[in-house]
Amino acid sequence: MPEVSVVINLYNSEKYLAKAIESVLAQTYRDFELILVNDGSKDGSLAICREYEQKDPRVRVIDKPNGGLADARNAGLEAAAGKYIEFIDGDDWIEPDLLERCIARLKETDADIVIFDIYQYFVQTDTKEIISHDYDEKQVYRLYDHPEMITKMKNAAWNKIYRRSLFMDNNIRYPWGYNYEDLGTTYRLLARADKIAFINRPLYNYLQDRPGNLTGLFNMSVYCVLDMIKLTIDDYTKLGIYEHYYEELKYLGIINIMECLKKTRNCRDTKMADKFIQVCFWYMRKTWPEYPRCRYPVLREKYDRIYADERLLKMYLAVKRLRMKKEG
Repeated sequence: MPEVSVVINLYNSEKYLAKAIESVLAQTYRDFELILVNDGSKDGSLAICREYEQKDPRVRVIDKPNGGLADARNAGLEAAAGKYIEFIDGDDWIEPDLLERCIARLKETDADIVIFDIYQYFVQTDTKEIISHDYDEKQVYRLYDHPEMITKMKNAAWNKIYRRSLFMDNNIRYPWGYNYEDLGTTYRLLARADKIAFINRPLYNYLQDRPGNLTGLFNMSVYCVLDMIKLTIDDYTKLGIYEHYYEELKYLGIINIMECLKKTRNCRDTKMADKFIQVCFWYMRKTWPEYPRCRYPVLREKYDRIYADERLLKMYLAVKRLRMKKEG
């Protein structure tokens, strides 16, 4: 039985997939299985997966109908045999020593989760930056003692390696049928981890703005952000710890909602955008009656004040639409 299961979830990833797979097979730590979850790709991704499955006995392929990212991750999770699990997106890749460093840290600390830094690549400008954490890799943490960790962690599944039992014993899966599935999962796992450790070194390479990335588009899926925030809050309430993390979860909710509100800039359907704005501010005022007050600063970027104020945002969009109409 392998020590660690690496799951690559993929959909139409043929341009990047070989690099992702090769980065796993080139790991200095060898006791792993690689599970490739093809989520109904319509390009040549499945053929690439089958080729690697034939060449390396550590590689297994799951070919399934398209069900979305959460469904693909869950399929890999259910099939995994390793004590630990690492998720990789099909267009990203990892550093050669990721598994070696993570496994060493997991065994050294008996942690449930190890979180590492990342390289964030910008395809359009051919540049990269390091996204790092403030936490000391020589220490071990617990969320209850460091609630501010919620405000500093990326939602992402892929900059962390997990004890697989953290999912299985707590019946936690990525919410099927929803976007922003990491937002509805990561913080539930952190709340149940007895020990959280860090590696102050970038080990994962994330493509931020690859062609075809739908992250900035506005459509009905943006409403999922509200569902995932509610899922996390309900979970913390059920555990009896919501009040302890109230300010941190408020911050988490506000900044994720604001990021989705920014997508209204790209929406030509005025009614759809206005309705989403109305629902978001209703939700924030209902969930946190003192909104926009928060212990943590929610205005992180130059124009965030616009997206934190319903009246200002509607005025801004009205002016923007008027300019677009005049320009034809």
